[in-house]
Amino acid sequence: MNGLKLEHIGSGPAAAPLIDLLRVMADPIRLRLLRLLELQAATGLSVGELADILKLPQSTVSRHLKTLTDAGLIDATRDGTSMLYRLTTAATVNSARQLRAIAKSHLDHDPVAAADSARLAAILRRRTPDDATFFGKHAPEWDQIRNQWFGESFHLEALLALLDPTWTVADLGTGTGLMLPLLAPHVKQIIAVEPAPAMLKRAKARIGELHLANVDLRQGSLEQLPIDKNSCDIALLTLVLGYTESPLLALRNVHRILKPNGRILITDLQPHNVAIFQEKLNQRHMGFSAETITATLHEAGFDSIRIHPIAPKTARSKDANVAVPDLFVARAIKQLNHQTTK
Repeated sequence: MNGLKLEHIGSGPAAAPLIDLLRVMADPIRLRLLRLLELQAATGLSVGELADILKLPQSTVSRHLKTLTDAGLIDATRDGTSMLYRLTTAATVNSARQLRAIAKSHLDHDPVAAADSARLAAILRRRTPDDATFFGKHAPEWDQIRNQWFGESFHLEALLALLDPTWTVADLGTGTGLMLPLLAPHVKQIIAVEPAPAMLKRAKARIGELHLANVDLRQGSLEQLPIDKNSCDIALLTLVLGYTESPLLALRNVHRILKPNGRILITDLQPHNVAIFQEKLNQRHMGFSAETITATLHEAGFDSIRIHPIAPKTARSKDANVAVPDLFVARAIKQLNHQTTK
């Protein structure tokens, strides 16, 4: 019946569907309903919302909706405790589409239809949560709410997706491999280096349990890295530089394994006087100042150095009741043509 003109309608069986469609649509309330459902085609409208817009009893609106549903022009889907009505595909093709277009051309200039549109806009505003009220109410405990649902580090883990998936990352002083599951999904390969056999055993178990196929675990120290020259894009030194006998020698070795323009990321302690870190945690250095790290990185062949203090913590060690030293993070880039001094 596509393209059928009304003057061509006959009285035979072929004309019956069109005659039925005309009867269904020959009602001003049903035309207003169809127009509203077209305006809100994305999500649909409930009986209550339609009744509020049309300023009619829900029973009246429900009766007209049933007529439109029986005609195949609309259907309903459940949304929680409500049923949302939408136009069907049948309402958008052939004769139904032509008749709705004719009705729309008249209703667009009708003051009653204009009032319907205004009330529809008001209904939709009520649907949308009042962000200012909602967040104003929950702002004081918003961090706790997010942490309760998603944990304290989800946003930091999400930032790892910024890593280049073609990179080879060296996790130097990997320890038990705590960072490996976080890094592995985002890069091509991880070369994890650790000198202590007991730590290596734990890291190997973690790699096996989590099936981290792109992690290559090797035994070695920062002063003698078992990694080829110019083979890594990123080198991570997380709370490890303080354990080295010679930080300069360690950083020179890191410089050797990095590709040109490769990056080093160091996380370590700021200067402190907490003796327990040497007495019980076996560290050789009582933290590093920004000036010391900058000078050592330069001498090892790095430039574009940036150092940032990590937000201070208020935690205290359980056994000694002393403040935990503050941390810093340093980032630097391997110079293209640097000859390190011996």
